[in-house]
Amino acid sequence: MTLKASIHAGFRGFSGTTNSSALILDSFAGSGTTAHAVLKANAKDGGNRQFILVEGEDYADRLTAERVRRAIQGYAWVGTQRESLLEEKINFTQFKKAADWLARVEAIKQREGFVELPDDLLSQAAGAGPSNTTPKRFDKINVELKDGVLRVEGEKKVSERAQGLGGEFTYCTLGDPLNIEKMLSGENLPAFEALGAWLFHTATGGTLPPAPKKAPRFYLGEAADAHVWLVYEPRLAFLKSTEAALNLSRAQAFVQWGLEKGDGKKHLVFAPAKYLSNKQLAEHRMDFAALPFALLRGW
Repeated sequence: MTLKASIHAGFRGFSGTTNSSALILDSFAGSGTTAHAVLKANAKDGGNRQFILVEGEDYADRLTAERVRRAIQGYAWVGTQRESLLEEKINFTQFKKAADWLARVEAIKQREGFVELPDDLLSQAAGAGPSNTTPKRFDKINVELKDGVLRVEGEKKVSERAQGLGGEFTYCTLGDPLNIEKMLSGENLPAFEALGAWLFHTATGGTLPPAPKKAPRFYLGEAADAHVWLVYEPRLAFLKSTEAALNLSRAQAFVQWGLEKGDGKKHLVFAPAKYLSNKQLAEHRMDFAALPFALLRGW
């Protein structure tokens, strides 16, 4: 089955057998045909189907994800356009009049702006017309005599933009695995970014955005309804110290930074421990979440 056919088959399947808000999982994404078919089905019927693609090969970004990007946004297309200018069967009798055929071919070339012919030669070609004054429509003229058929064809390069199907997707990569045993021994505590990305996704369902410039220490990222903080360093000595706890002064600093941004969002703080009561947390519009128990039970 060709790539075009497989897209068409997938499109027919998704538009005909799935509801308009289905979630489609492709654990072997390959070239991204499943995503392309889902986007095409949504574009046709206004559906809100979603897809999850999983690909473990090194071409996941440059091939799989890139195809999905182009399907969504559109892409430039470059190809060759051909136009038949003459196609005649030539038998032996006609072949004896080779000069006449050559004159017709040359007249076509002249008409398309490729040669300048003397008037006496132009007069031999039927319908040759006056001297060429029009711009070239083609990049070149191809002449071929094959299987008794004379073909004259104009050829030119064309560049167009294929319209995108719309939609959106997020490309994610998996970081190093979080090894619980090594974490407990302190041999391999995860980096701030790795643990932060996992906690942020667990808490918000979203992907951790890049940290803003001049972000305070321990700031993780901004979610739709909250600022997320992670009081953490990949050192057991730090995690076991009082410096790793959420205390009143730290809570006030977090809140002050949010007020300066002026968005009125609450705060979600991950930390090994807290020295605030639930009442104090509520007064600061702050939620506290203890770091995963596996990180701390080795204390």
